[in-house]
Amino acid sequence: MEGKDTVTLEELRWKNRVVLYFPEKYENPQFDLKPLKDKLDDRKIIFLSIGEQFSTNSKASFDQNYLKGLQEKFSSEKGKSNWVLIGLDGGVKLNGEGTPDWDFIFKTIDSMPMRQSEIKKGG
Repeated sequence: MEGKDTVTLEELRWKNRVVLYFPEKYENPQFDLKPLKDKLDDRKIIFLSIGEQFSTNSKASFDQNYLKGLQEKFSSEKGKSNWVLIGLDGGVKLNGEGTPDWDFIFKTIDSMPMRQSEIKKGG
């Protein structure tokens, strides 16, 4: 990812899990991910909040048009805020309405075979 202008989900595949969050229109939530940093890092999670404002816990850059495409593909059609968990294999593993339910996301990831393997290997 270093030296490249922008990153796509395909390039994150097998390296990171991704949580996409789509806030309601005109809503600009501020997320304090510091208390979750170790849990996010341990599970290789990149968080992307895609709305009027963009925020992420990643140092990677994402093209604005690409983010709009993700919004069109994954955001709720009802105009309500929603989130999506994308696994290491690039597939959608979970989704929900409202803001991300981190406990549920972490428990779900921790029950996945690839995560179990990571835990056994110590990382």
